[in-house]
Amino acid sequence: MVCCLGPTIGISRYISRLLQPIYHQATRSTTFFKASNAVHALENYAKEVRLQSNTLFAAVHVNDLCTLIPHEQWTESLQHLLYDYIPDGQVQGLTVDTIIELIHFVLQNQCFIFNNKIYRQINGCGSGQPLNHLLANIYMFYWQQDLVKTLVNQNEIFDRYLTEIQLRTIINHDNDIEPYGLSFISDHPPLMYSTLIQACLMCAALIRSKLSDFHNECRDVQIVFLNIGYSMNFIKEHVEQLF
Repeated sequence: MVCCLGPTIGISRYISRLLQPIYHQATRSTTFFKASNAVHALENYAKEVRLQSNTLFAAVHVNDLCTLIPHEQWTESLQHLLYDYIPDGQVQGLTVDTIIELIHFVLQNQCFIFNNKIYRQINGCGSGQPLNHLLANIYMFYWQQDLVKTLVNQNEIFDRYLTEIQLRTIINHDNDIEPYGLSFISDHPPLMYSTLIQACLMCAALIRSKLSDFHNECRDVQIVFLNIGYSMNFIKEHVEQLF
């Protein structure tokens, strides 16, 4: 449902602009506001010697969050935020109770016409509603509290992106070094190369979650061994052994 032209859109925009800075202030320690925030967090994690070879990365996606949550749960989460982070009980002359009443009014008056019938939306917000993502993010902020406490106690990282984020990692290859690095041990027995290429392929399998990424990494491994003089048959034999 699209409600960007609804009668309550003015109230929705006003309240959204009013509360967005408060939400950012409350959630800045557990929110990635841009992609570079994730890079900086990982760099700090590594500097503190917490990044290990067995460290796991996980991305959690909540589908249809903005349209499935009942209004009562959104309102309850909003009340927590306002009472927790507005100590004097008002924002720019509006009391917390007035803000809650205005949002309740907006949520209760989301109507649309379908097949010549009028319907009222009782869960979430329609597309184009300025309060949509704000209320959903406030709900998730309180929903995730137990998980955040557990991970913080374990000295791990937890952050959430404002809308949707794609978590993807790649192996860094130094093209100035890798093609020539193995040539310095060319006088070692063939068994050593068999073990080495198997280790490279196994590493690619462990750190790649997508089959296409795994094949790309295998291709890079093959190029390295081709550059130091090993035949394609030798390389294919070890790739087949992996499967």
